[in-house]
Amino acid sequence: MSIDVRDLSFAYGKRQVLRQVSFRTRPGQLVAVLGPNGAGKSTLFRCILGFLPRYRGEIALCGHDLRSLDRRSLARLAAYIPQSSQPLFDYTVRDTVLMGAAGGLEPLRQPGRQQLETAQRMMELVGIAPLADRGIRRISGGERQLTLIARALAQQARILLMDEPAANLDYGNQFRLLQQVRRLTEQGYTVLLSTHDPEHALRFATHVLALHGGTVAACGPVEEMLTEELLHTLYRIPLTVAQVPVTGGTVRSCVYDPAKP
Repeated sequence: MSIDVRDLSFAYGKRQVLRQVSFRTRPGQLVAVLGPNGAGKSTLFRCILGFLPRYRGEIALCGHDLRSLDRRSLARLAAYIPQSSQPLFDYTVRDTVLMGAAGGLEPLRQPGRQQLETAQRMMELVGIAPLADRGIRRISGGERQLTLIARALAQQARILLMDEPAANLDYGNQFRLLQQVRRLTEQGYTVLLSTHDPEHALRFATHVLALHGGTVAACGPVEEMLTEELLHTLYRIPLTVAQVPVTGGTVRSCVYDPAKP
């Protein structure tokens, strides 16, 4: 379940946003997409999702050229999880997830046993099965985001694109959400996740794709790529990446360092 992007460029009119972007993902990878505002993160996602077809370069999902895929075929390969927001209608968690499972049905056809079983399986996979009968407006932001992930998984897609999924969550819900996303990659899913917080990449990602000025500033394993020099290039503030002792070992963390030149 791979994403292959080669020499991707995109412009809104005369404003060039992406320039010769190339990278490759593989199953089991959680790729954190980092970069300052205006770096091209959201535009990259929109290109991969087929929303901006007038790009230059090549995008392939699981070996299929994006331009050759219709909407239904694309939905079987890749699913999109937006930022958490307050939904307009108070559908139950089960019905919300079922919308993903029923997406491949013919118009006006009701979901059957197979779709119900798929929805149940995906709720269990992300740990929200006990919430199945709760209204989606009456659960926490983190639980709502997990519901959106379960809905995406119910499409049967193995590539997940998440555009700042933790942006509106408190610290505890951010941690629980990203911990669950990391578990999905351990089961073979491929996740491309944009974030403004480098801590998310340090704690949960396997790889990083850093964009700066519409080009790739770094791409590769987190341990190798996410350096103090890269963070300074992206965010223009003094940061120190340090090993922080925790029970049973250490973790990498970045902190603001005002005394650093």
